[in-house]
Amino acid sequence: MKKRGREKKEGLNEVDVFVGQRLRELRMLAGLSQSDVASALGLTFQQLQKYERGFNRVSASRLFKLAQFFRVPVSVFFEGLEERHAAQEAGTVSPQAEESEGTLRSREALMLARYFQNIRDPEIRGAIRELAERCADQADGAGDPILGEDVGVVDPPAVRGRRGRGAGHSVGQA
Repeated sequence: MKKRGREKKEGLNEVDVFVGQRLRELRMLAGLSQSDVASALGLTFQQLQKYERGFNRVSASRLFKLAQFFRVPVSVFFEGLEERHAAQEAGTVSPQAEESEGTLRSREALMLARYFQNIRDPEIRGAIRELAERCADQADGAGDPILGEDVGVVDPPAVRGRRGRGAGHSVGQA
């Protein structure tokens, strides 16, 4: 006898998990709880939680409502999926890359992005972006002769005075 729906041994569908991760990112960037989003859409927070974890598949109509709620195109839920799938098929996705991707989706990284979006002064945004870039470069072993070894002590006027690439652009632009 054939069972309805997905069988347990089949596991989670990678597309459902990916869409769920995007949903979680959007919710956290908006600073909303699962209960907030669920009640706005007429769901229980458990239903939303299952969507975010990829346990339940999000229907097309529900995906459309979610996109309207977050004021984003539906395509946002699928951005990067093809590249990830191609990398997995080619076997080029390393455990370090998966761990790094998990870190990017961490609550801390999402909250940092949310705070950054709320900074309106383009000079401050540029300085923070440049500082983050330099810290990342130094972590990769590139180092920075201007900041030296201790990137924790940075003179904001000095950073502000040196406009690197990206200074004065909005989020999402490099």
